[in-house]
Amino acid sequence: MAWPTDRRPSDILTGEGVPQMWSGKVLHHVESSLVAQQVVNGSWKEEIKIGDKVWIPVDTELAGAAVDVTGDGVLTNMNTAVLTTATSITIDVWWEVPVQVDDSSKAQTQIPALLERLAKNASYAWNKKLDGDVFALLSTLTSTWAGTDGQTFTDDILIALMEGLDEANIPPERALVGDPSLIADCRKIDKFMTFDYSTSPLRLAGYRGRIDSYDLPVYVTNNLTAATTGNYGALLHRDAIGLAVQSPLATESWREGRRHSDIINTSGWYGVDVLRSTFGAFYYTRKS
Repeated sequence: MAWPTDRRPSDILTGEGVPQMWSGKVLHHVESSLVAQQVVNGSWKEEIKIGDKVWIPVDTELAGAAVDVTGDGVLTNMNTAVLTTATSITIDVWWEVPVQVDDSSKAQTQIPALLERLAKNASYAWNKKLDGDVFALLSTLTSTWAGTDGQTFTDDILIALMEGLDEANIPPERALVGDPSLIADCRKIDKFMTFDYSTSPLRLAGYRGRIDSYDLPVYVTNNLTAATTGNYGALLHRDAIGLAVQSPLATESWREGRRHSDIINTSGWYGVDVLRSTFGAFYYTRKS
């Protein structure tokens, strides 16, 4: 195998011996916003110690009846189970992100803390996989008010989504998840952008903003699942989707002598499932 020509002087045989230099100021690759763990329910992380599945019970909605003191009738709900059929999260994803660093790279680089930098990149790649798996489930939520693929997001679409969830008695603590086209469309809606409707128009702090007119948090990511023209976004309560990360993200390194390299490997287990599909509603964004 030929020695990498980009790690030694190309004119070494002429006697000049001037090596190429790698700057220590590295341009980091672009990263999409990782927001999945902030909009879904991950409360079961600490409960997944052993096993590959966690069952999550759901309260039964109880009924009432008029009081009758003249007889000994059976009291309402006496033979009713207090919990309905449980839903579950299965730990079925075991994902790793390995990276190899050969000896010539380590010996000749001017990049400080190269191995630590690669470990950080691997952690991001692992979490991006988790984000994508969570958002792949948005299209399985309620579709009643989704609209049409490739549509421009409007105030009417958002009102329909909110009204539909209100009619289903879904708690008001919800989040709107979308892509950059959602934000571009929202910036054209006066109700979201002018002081006539709010003292705090829509602003983004990185990946997160708020539509103050509706007291609604907004999360922006490029990790949504594509439809045909747009992506699947959603207005959802955190109990719509459950996430269980079984183990802390592990990063290990070892020497691979046969390859004259060090290996850094980041890995972990998790599971993600729809818990209550009626607790969220998806919509189509304008473009993917």
